[in-house]
Amino acid sequence: MSGTLVAKELRHRFKAALSATPILADGQTVRVLQSLPAGWVVPDDQLPALYVFSAGEALSYEALSETERTLGLDVVVMARPGGDPMDQLDDAQLAIEMIMIGAGGFGIARTNRLVSVEIAQNQGAMMIGTRVMKFELTFGVTTKGTS
Repeated sequence: MSGTLVAKELRHRFKAALSATPILADGQTVRVLQSLPAGWVVPDDQLPALYVFSAGEALSYEALSETERTLGLDVVVMARPGGDPMDQLDDAQLAIEMIMIGAGGFGIARTNRLVSVEIAQNQGAMMIGTRVMKFELTFGVTTKGTS
């Protein structure tokens, strides 16, 4: 077995793909955040932004020696105040989808697919939009028996 968890490597490659290509939302570059501030409150001057986190992993067994794993990765996209937050989120979503189509399985995963998109919008003094894009990456882990 490798010294690196495959899910960790996939998450890093996923984030690297998003960081390698500028993502524009309503003419503004979307920041790929490496960590989130306390309470998930991102300062307005850092928006639009996105954050990638692992949402979980499912396992199924094809045979005694192979486990199929499905890694859930969520991409949370946050719009900046002003303008139309839905337009910003639409622009960012399209760019992210195109990047993931080009990235494929990162040389590791069998599949990389967008399974759902959740849209949330809060209304207060300013309009702030948030969208969660849920991806599933499927890969196999083979274990060798010991003699």
